[in-house]
Amino acid sequence: MNEEQPRRKPRVPLSPEELYYFIKLKKLKQVEKVERFKATFFYKLFNYINIILAGLITYFVLSILILSTWQQSHIAYYTSSRGEVKPETNQRTISEIQLQTMSGHCVVIKTDYLFEEPKTHQPIYLGKDILFNKILKVKLSYDDRAFWSTNSYASLSVCFFVLCIGFLIYKINKHLSVNGLLTVFGLFSLASLYFLLI
Repeated sequence: MNEEQPRRKPRVPLSPEELYYFIKLKKLKQVEKVERFKATFFYKLFNYINIILAGLITYFVLSILILSTWQQSHIAYYTSSRGEVKPETNQRTISEIQLQTMSGHCVVIKTDYLFEEPKTHQPIYLGKDILFNKILKVKLSYDDRAFWSTNSYASLSVCFFVLCIGFLIYKINKHLSVNGLLTVFGLFSLASLYFLLI
């Protein structure tokens, strides 16, 4: 003889008033959880570090675009690569120049519409960032334009991309989770190291 299993009681849906209080209680618990997280040392530390790193990366972007101190040096020797022929001048342009300066710096710059080769012992101007003294641009004495070093293009792309991703993550979760804080910290740290070491 089979013993009958006890049946599960049918679910009774919450009344509108119970549902309202249930939702309110969940919201209060969520607010309390967020407040507890914001009071932790971990949150405060990583939030401040992320703010500092965001400022540093913004400085890197501004340094590449507009902030540079110029220092004069002289060309010890150079190598250049030719690019395509420009129809308006019927000359082959110089696309890239690798400069070795008397001060011991080696800089590779991308050029466009440059037809005259530099000469050894010719003065050049190195555009450096203010804090870390990293060479970002070069001006040749016979041309008014500032040419970016190849590393500047890559650094600008990485820093700008990381800033956009970091602000997107902040917009989504306001750094109110461990994963959000650590992800932004990792991105900002790697972008800063890239700028400083490359």
